Amino acid sequence: MFLNFTKNMSLTKIITRTFRTTATRHRIIKIQDQEDFNKQVLNSKEPVVIDFFATWCGPCKMLLPRVEKIIEEYKDTIHLAKVDIDDNAEIAMEYGVSVVPELVLMKDGKVQGKMIGLQDEDKLKHFISKLTEPTIEKK
Repeated sequence: MFLNFTKNMSLTKIITRTFRTTATRHRIIKIQDQEDFNKQVLNSKEPVVIDFFATWCGPCKMLLPRVEKIIEEYKDTIHLAKVDIDDNAEIAMEYGVSVVPELVLMKDGKVQGKMIGLQDEDKLKHFISKLTEPTIEKK
C-alpha cells in the first residue's frame, strides 16, 4: 500500500538539507611517510600522541574514539598522529612497535612514554596528561 501511495505522489516540494560544520578542536594527522612524520611529529611545537595502528586490528578501532575524546579536551594543545604500521613499517620499527595498538607520547621530538593495548578511558587520560607536565631531561 505504501509503495502505491509513493508512485502516485508527485514531487512538489524541493527538499533542502543544511549541513553544519564545527571547528575541529584537535588535529588528527594521518602520517604518509617518513618525511611527513619528521615534519608533523618530530618538528611539532605542540606535544603529539602517536597512535600506531593497523586497519585489520579490532582493538585499534575501539581505542581511537577514546583517544580522540581525550585529545579534544586539550583543545589545540595536543595533536594526534596516526601511523599505519603496514604502510610505515620503518617508523614502527624505529620506535620498537611490535604489537598494536600502541600509543607513544612525543614532546619536543623526544619520547615521553609508551602504552600498549586497548585501555580504559581513565588510564588513557592519566597517560596523555603526562604531555602537559614539564619535560624532564633524562641523563
